[in-house]
Amino acid sequence: MTILRASGGLGRGVRSLLVGVAAAVLLLAAGCGGAGERAGAGGGAELVPMPEFTLASLGGESLGKADFAGKVVLFDFWATWCGPCHLQADILKEIYPGAAKRGVEFVAVSTGEEAETVRNFVARRPFPYAVLVDPEEVLGTALEILALPTLVVMDARGQIAYRHTGVADAETIEAALRAAAGAAEATAAAVAVAPAASGS
Repeated sequence: MTILRASGGLGRGVRSLLVGVAAAVLLLAAGCGGAGERAGAGGGAELVPMPEFTLASLGGESLGKADFAGKVVLFDFWATWCGPCHLQADILKEIYPGAAKRGVEFVAVSTGEEAETVRNFVARRPFPYAVLVDPEEVLGTALEILALPTLVVMDARGQIAYRHTGVADAETIEAALRAAAGAAEATAAAVAVAPAASGS
């Protein structure tokens, strides 16, 4: 995977600028709505499963896909040097309390950086939800993430319901989360009705 970023010899300011330009280009190319994609929208295409993963959290525990079974989860792929990522994080922190009350989980996935670098950053700018560290970009590679920030919403069935490259506003994120929750509930209701119908 090649995430849009500068080489190690450039400062954080330059790297943030490059990522910001890349995100802006992606947003302009996608139109005013941003580079968001609702998987399976419209044509009834099958949703893609979220890849299996196990990553260490800054709290010292290992978390994987199975730990979020049955929940809608928003994954925020970011890096400490990425300026637009900080803006995205601020938006997520604002809407997280309301989403958490609905049972939605948020997870920040640090991409391409060592735990100590991330820990020092989070000490200054804490997250109210779990922070996972992916220094080798294993999950990002599996998801073919090419730019930061990128949001990925996994529904309660473990399917990728939505993804967005670039900074997404609160309204866009809330709509994606509610759609993911609604789709899972509709599927569960259909499964519950099917046995009753076959037995009648």
